[in-house]
Amino acid sequence: MKHRRRGGAAAILAQIPNGLSALRFALAAVWIELAARGHQGRLAFAIVAIVAAGSDFIDGRIARRLGVESGSGRWLDAVADVAFVLAALLSEAAAGAIPFYIPILIALSFSQYAIDSVVLGGRVARPVRSRLGHWGGIINYALVIALAIAPPPALAGAVVRGLAPLVALFYLAAISERAWLFYRAR
Repeated sequence: MKHRRRGGAAAILAQIPNGLSALRFALAAVWIELAARGHQGRLAFAIVAIVAAGSDFIDGRIARRLGVESGSGRWLDAVADVAFVLAALLSEAAAGAIPFYIPILIALSFSQYAIDSVVLGGRVARPVRSRLGHWGGIINYALVIALAIAPPPALAGAVVRGLAPLVALFYLAAISERAWLFYRAR
């Protein structure tokens, strides 16, 4: 964890990564509002999904480049990701685009990740990474983007719905991997 004292413009620049992470909370609210109003224009959903995925892709890179990465920034990133993804996928599940078990498994997987990180992180709770967990984050955004662009019965949405059982198996494997890593680390 690097901490540098910064003043003026440098202090503002240092907050860019956290601002990009926090942006996903606002985008989650926008997604929920669009879904609640029955918004049919998929362009708005696609823009929200792509901006969220883009902010997730660059926030950590910017933090490392500026030398301001921190444990709290990693937590903000992780919580913002799951908040956005769950808001989007729960909205899509409520609309019938995907089964509810997909966002439920994502929530369970994230909960396990958070608990493991606190227990295994020691005095300073740091997010504990896993290979499948990393891929899970990519899959989360792929699901959201596919459903944003073309929900069922369009092809992209139909493929996502058809692959839902395989996605569920992936999350069960990720949960199992994390449980195994936790068991071995103790």
